[in-house]
Amino acid sequence: MSDPRDQDSPHVSKERRPAAGAASSSPIPAESAEKVASKERRQAEGANTASAGHAKPTGEARAEVKSREKQFIIGHRAPSKLSLMSSGPVSYDPTQVIAALSTLPDVKIVRRIKQSGLTVLSTTPSTSHDVVVVRTGTPERAEHIKSLAQSNPALIVERDYLLQHLASFRPQFTDSANNPTQVATSGISVRFHVEDQNGGPLENAEIVVYGNSGSEDQGKTDARGDATITIRCGSLNETAALYVKPAKDYWERFVERPALDEDIVNIIELQPLTAFVPAGFSGPRDNPFVGWGQRIMGLLGLDPDKCDGAGVRVAIIDSGCDANHPALNHIKIGRDYTNLDENHEPDQKTWRTDAISHGTHCAGVIAGNGTAGHIRGFAPKAEVHVLKVFPGGAFNNLIAAINYCIDNQMHVVNCSLGSDVGSELVAQAIERARNAGVALFVAAGNSATQVQFPANVPGVLCVSAIGQAGNFPDNTYHARTVPNGATVVPGQVYPAKFTCHGSQVGVCAPGVGIISSVPNGGYAAWDGTSMADPHLTGMGALVAAHHPAVAGKVLRNAAWVDQLFQLVFSSAQAVGLSPEFGGVGLPIVSKVLKSDFLPQKRAEFPPMRQLTPDIIAQMVKSVIAALPVDMVAPSPGRMAAE
Repeated sequence: MSDPRDQDSPHVSKERRPAAGAASSSPIPAESAEKVASKERRQAEGANTASAGHAKPTGEARAEVKSREKQFIIGHRAPSKLSLMSSGPVSYDPTQVIAALSTLPDVKIVRRIKQSGLTVLSTTPSTSHDVVVVRTGTPERAEHIKSLAQSNPALIVERDYLLQHLASFRPQFTDSANNPTQVATSGISVRFHVEDQNGGPLENAEIVVYGNSGSEDQGKTDARGDATITIRCGSLNETAALYVKPAKDYWERFVERPALDEDIVNIIELQPLTAFVPAGFSGPRDNPFVGWGQRIMGLLGLDPDKCDGAGVRVAIIDSGCDANHPALNHIKIGRDYTNLDENHEPDQKTWRTDAISHGTHCAGVIAGNGTAGHIRGFAPKAEVHVLKVFPGGAFNNLIAAINYCIDNQMHVVNCSLGSDVGSELVAQAIERARNAGVALFVAAGNSATQVQFPANVPGVLCVSAIGQAGNFPDNTYHARTVPNGATVVPGQVYPAKFTCHGSQVGVCAPGVGIISSVPNGGYAAWDGTSMADPHLTGMGALVAAHHPAVAGKVLRNAAWVDQLFQLVFSSAQAVGLSPEFGGVGLPIVSKVLKSDFLPQKRAEFPPMRQLTPDIIAQMVKSVIAALPVDMVAPSPGRMAAE
């Protein structure tokens, strides 16, 4: 069976090819005259066969459906790893690799990812970190490509798997392993209408109907707010839940055991984000919007005029960013690694298109400018570089983006992405970044299992997600992210039940019901470790810009990254979670950036309840009392007894 993680033709980088006859620096070899002639003979034979039998329609492209091609990345294994392997040839010359593979039929050279310039300066001439990306459509050739590493331990040959963005765009209401127990031969057509509190239609709202047997039927509303969905769970009494996710500016809606009727229009009314007062979002106004995550991490305890991240470079490796959003119109730099030119260079304009809104949401938490009532991120004066790898990005795109971070000396990088398989070549790129003084903050993952790749790579800071009850309406799925069996009260912190966990978790951060910017000037409340990670990236940018131990360092290295992480760890407040779920705790930015950056005058923020030691202590006690035992950090007495 094909692997859904595969990188393949429909999802590879969209490269603009030179016109016929134009010179190209691409390593992809031109077809030989013999191959062209052979192709023409086959086409002619097919045409003769068609004319002898049934006539085929003309005027439209036709092709037999085949399995998608498999894509691989080939690179050099770090010398430290080679010493652990068997003796043999240890050379790696990407030019020779390309030349050898170019002679093989059914093998396409997709691109060559050049090593970063700073890496070139720090390595020996015989060592190259260039990565070669190749593709083939035949199983035999795929096996041959994989076998190359067996004869040369210096080579790494890996599948170029697709990346996943780590935002929970819709709930995993049913167990993913619970396949439907019955096959419906026909469905039930059900009409829906999604509207606001005044009866106005809401366009592009996603509707998902979950069945008791594990089915998921979905649709999206049109300009009139209408959608018709064919439900195949057997009968409408078999529907387990209804989930409605608006495009922007409204709270989602979640209904368990919905009473649906196929004979009428089923209406779902959504409430605007401004309607739920505890969230603190009131739309355009004089004061900036500061989300519950930034508040609980102490952002209001800093002087916004002094502590703004100026002088720091932040990279967001994600789906792009709508730089026309009023909160993000100060972002001017980006690259689109899903759109390459004939020289395999990323487009410098199309990063502004964010088709899935994910990168725009992350950017608001990190660097929203706070003007005219819009979101104020942690570091609004930081220099933000948007590196687009979604949709369709794979390991090769991530390596290229990390190389960019090294070349352009990023201080901190947000990686709200992951994979359920690892990559040695990506891990090596991360190690090179750390050695160059680039700090990567990586989301733990949303599968409620062990920490995903690359958050489990040594040298990154892995971030898990927590929620705080009372920051979102009860009729949303946000309110159902509490761990099974736990009971919480407003103000109480809990580990989000979707968050990945394990020994690699460094810290936890807010990741449930996070309101931030989305394209076309809107806002949306989302869940995910993708939403938790930007809180730490933003805090990391502030610390890098303003803490005397790390700020202003011209020459940075791995020791600088370690010191930055240590400053973050030192500010963490225990919230009653075990290290596997919460790491060392919830970082408090006002704790690490102390008196020099406390407000000297009343900050221009809306009044919100501040966290005091007594409040934090009470939160810890309530968390311990409410959570299952396996999620609770053991007390010192209990640890001694064990």
